[in-house]
Amino acid sequence: FMDICGFTPISEYYKNKDDPEGLVLLVNEFLDAMTKIILNNGGTIDKYMGDCVMAFWNAPIACDNHAEMAVKSSIEIEAKTNELKAVYEERGLPDINVGTGVNTGDCIVGNMGSESRFDYSVIGDAVNLAARLEATAARGEYIEYKTIISSFTRDQLPESYICEEIGNIKVKGKDELITIYAPRL
Repeated sequence: FMDICGFTPISEYYKNKDDPEGLVLLVNEFLDAMTKIILNNGGTIDKYMGDCVMAFWNAPIACDNHAEMAVKSSIEIEAKTNELKAVYEERGLPDINVGTGVNTGDCIVGNMGSESRFDYSVIGDAVNLAARLEATAARGEYIEYKTIISSFTRDQLPESYICEEIGNIKVKGKDELITIYAPRL
C-alpha cells in the first residue's frame, strides 16, 4: 500500500484556486509515475483509492522474488516522490511525502465483489497488515520512515538489503507484536 502524506493541503490549494481539474491532473500525474514503477517491477495494481495505490506481487504471474520486488518498488517510489517534490515546489504546491507499507504472506487472490461488479483483488490477514503498515509509515513517531516493512518481508529479502529495525507495533485486532523495519539499499 502506498499513500500520499500531505494530500489535504494540496487538495485545499486546488480548492482555493477553484481548480478541481488541476487536482485531478496532479493526482493522475503522480499515480502514473508510481504505477510505472510497480509495473516495471512485476507488480499487479489492485486498485487506486483516491491518492492511495494498492498493489501485489506473485499473481497472476508467479514471481519468486516478490518480496524483493515490492520493497524495490517502494524504494523507487520514495526516490520518485523526492524528484516530484522539487517539481511541485516549483509550481508553488505544498510539500508532500509518501508512506508505503509492505508485508509478505499468504493471501486469497481472485475475482471478488458482487454479481454485478467485481475486481481481481487480494484479501487476507497479510493484506490487512500491509495496510496497517502503510498507515504507520511517514506519520507520528515514524515520520522519517517513508517505507515500513514487516519482519515477514524482511526475512525474504536478499542480504544486499539493509533493513533498520525501527520497533515493534501492535496492530489493531491482533494479539502479537510485529517487528517492523525500514529498508535501505
